[in-house]
Amino acid sequence: MKLTPAEGLSSSTAVFSGEVTEIEKNESTRFGGLEVTLRVNEVWKGAAAEEIKVHTAGSSAACGYPFVVGTTYLVFAYNDEADPIRVSLCSRTAPIEDAKEDIEFLGKPSHRFDSGARAKSKESKGGCNAASGSTDDSGAAWIAVMLAGAALQLRRRRHSKD
Repeated sequence: MKLTPAEGLSSSTAVFSGEVTEIEKNESTRFGGLEVTLRVNEVWKGAAAEEIKVHTAGSSAACGYPFVVGTTYLVFAYNDEADPIRVSLCSRTAPIEDAKEDIEFLGKPSHRFDSGARAKSKESKGGCNAASGSTDDSGAAWIAVMLAGAALQLRRRRHSKD
């Protein structure tokens, strides 16, 4: 049974919209499956990062979400002991055009990335994705997502003991 929008939001570590730019085999965690890279458009919950990598099982039989490169999704990701940011077939994750109910429920995002500014930024760097000598901020974003997830887990454990 599919979660309601409220249940999807409360059970997720991160909720954001983004376009899939790459799908690879996940070798970064013991979970395995696939690592999906998304260029983020809007964030409702979790760290605001221009790019987020999520993990999912390699097949729908194992509850893997069937992401497609070039498609924009509303993503409901969560963390567990095996993986810092995971998406399953049972979450409310859906192509953006099928997520109208969720977007209405979520309301105004906490952060919105300006796709026009991203395009101008790439043009000013000669089409390169990074300026000379720049550092990659994705590590900081992962740490922020993992800390937020850990805080949520602690809060849930405290409430379950009450």
